[in-house]
Amino acid sequence: MIGCMLIGDDNRQGRPMIDPRKQLLSVIWLLSTPDSYRSIGDRFNMAKSSLSASFVRVVTALCRIAHRIIKWPKRAEIEEIKEKFQKLSHIPDVLDVIDGTYIPIKAPKIDPEVYINRKCFYGITLQAICEPSLKFIDCFAGYPNSVSDVRIFRNSDIYAQIRAEPQAYFPNKEFLLGDKAYPVLTWLIPSYIDRGNTTEIQKHFNGSLASTRQVIERSFALLKGRFRRLKYLDMNRTDLIPATILASCVLHNICIDHDLFIEEYVIEGMNNDH
Repeated sequence: MIGCMLIGDDNRQGRPMIDPRKQLLSVIWLLSTPDSYRSIGDRFNMAKSSLSASFVRVVTALCRIAHRIIKWPKRAEIEEIKEKFQKLSHIPDVLDVIDGTYIPIKAPKIDPEVYINRKCFYGITLQAICEPSLKFIDCFAGYPNSVSDVRIFRNSDIYAQIRAEPQAYFPNKEFLLGDKAYPVLTWLIPSYIDRGNTTEIQKHFNGSLASTRQVIERSFALLKGRFRRLKYLDMNRTDLIPATILASCVLHNICIDHDLFIEEYVIEGMNNDH
């Protein structure tokens, strides 16, 4: 699918076709390392301009197939996921976990102040929902870091879709777990806010929820450990950043089925993470 789109793109432009495999591998290398475009172009015998064009082409192609790779579990898979989460947290009917993570970027030329977060760096938020395998089942990126998690959540596609048809997503009244930034809904349970008056039962629940939330923390660490460019996206085109993040999430899901070195990437992702 990606190869076909790459070939078609080159032919429409009337340029000599760059081997689609080379384009894909060069972009994966670019996402996986902080190396410069020039050094990656030298490695793959590509001009910087050709690598830049291939980057846009491959990212666009990956985003087009995102719905086939990042998708909600089928009903047959839901029971297995619930069992795995119950072993982790002893909380029944947990389907998945939701959270957001900062993707650091260079200061945009337009309205840079809106991208500054509470940690004083520029960034875009990736909201994701993941299952115990560390695969993402939903990703939503594009809002600046200054926007609150709850506002991003309420403006995300998945929020609108679940509200319109909750039974399709939670057939047996399952629910998501989130941190205290998220609202209490019939299908989303956040942790209790500790104002100094939480009960022992509430503290126990928060502890159980925290052990479950390690799943998405590890998933984000795996994403950033494998695709290290996400630790700092030095991109001039701010409009292309959300697509770059989503393309990385697509590759993340694909790799999980075939990789034996997940723990190494998780450790790498946790090092110097924001």
